[in-house]
Amino acid sequence: MKILIRDSGSKKWEFAETIRAKTESDLQKLLLESPSLVTIDDIRDGVSPLVFAVSEFGLPGAGFTDVLAFSSQGDVAIIECKLAANQEIKRKVIGQILEYAAYLWQMSYEQIDKKIQELKGKSLTELVAESIAGDWDAELFRDGVRKSLESGSFILVIVVDRINEELRRIIRYLNECSKSAFSLHALEMNRFRTNKTEVLVPHLYGASTKPPKERQRGQWTEEEFFRDLKEKNEADVVKIVENLYKWTTDNADRVWLGTGKETGSFTFHFLKDGKTVSVFSIHTNGRLTLNYGWLVKQQPRDTLQGFHQRIHEIPSLQQIPNDFPGKWPSVRVEALRDPENLRKFKQSVLWLKTQIKKRV
Repeated sequence: MKILIRDSGSKKWEFAETIRAKTESDLQKLLLESPSLVTIDDIRDGVSPLVFAVSEFGLPGAGFTDVLAFSSQGDVAIIECKLAANQEIKRKVIGQILEYAAYLWQMSYEQIDKKIQELKGKSLTELVAESIAGDWDAELFRDGVRKSLESGSFILVIVVDRINEELRRIIRYLNECSKSAFSLHALEMNRFRTNKTEVLVPHLYGASTKPPKERQRGQWTEEEFFRDLKEKNEADVVKIVENLYKWTTDNADRVWLGTGKETGSFTFHFLKDGKTVSVFSIHTNGRLTLNYGWLVKQQPRDTLQGFHQRIHEIPSLQQIPNDFPGKWPSVRVEALRDPENLRKFKQSVLWLKTQIKKRV
């Protein structure tokens, strides 16, 4: 492949020099810095990009993956990097990446989270939250990762500096002639350089077959939210959520309906100086999430401590841990079945509102 480049002020085109990766760690570094180079939306309809990646994730009995990556919705990608000069780029790497998938399959979210904390010093949700901009549903992320682990529905990607015909054919065969939960792909990374400019041209192979999705990614409507809520929960849970939704529309500055692939949500937002303050979310799976992970980034610690103290005084919410910074504690909506507990919860949120609005 030949690439010609010129800047906007020049009439002369220059050939860009091909940059060959010297080691597999060069390819690995590119993916760790920008996991979105794997164009996941070309692989699965309606999914969000990969946003966080960790290297050398150990799997007992299988060794270490080059890269383990996650989307904000809980999709999981196992990525192996190979140079064209490495003989393992042919059949051996297929067995290797399938072995990693087999050992990752049916691991628990807690096991994954513990290993990542050992590697990075932070929880998986903290690291994902740092990698994205805007509102994000940590509980739906955890649910998504759990489902990926339980079903083995992983995205397997072999990243190469130059693909060969044998690898291309094997990938095409596995994707088009099997009904596996996983999908296998190759990402060829072509790099070029001219003067001080570098160009990266990624080319994804094996994107022709996409696993079907029940629902395209997009914002839920109020009608969809309550229909899904009623299908998944008992009448008493629906009644509590209906109460909280109406109260939210009366007291929040904005009600934000989520974009979960399988689970709907609405989030209570305050607005302060043009910025969104995310307080809590209710999901159609019957869970209530306190968005401490967002609040800790936006509010003084004493304000968050005061809010948490008031939440903790509600008998049915006392199981929420005190080591809350950077976390999204979640409980069943039934915790607010008692009208007094529901009243105290609303009072706590309104107290937080006064603190936010009076702060200069």
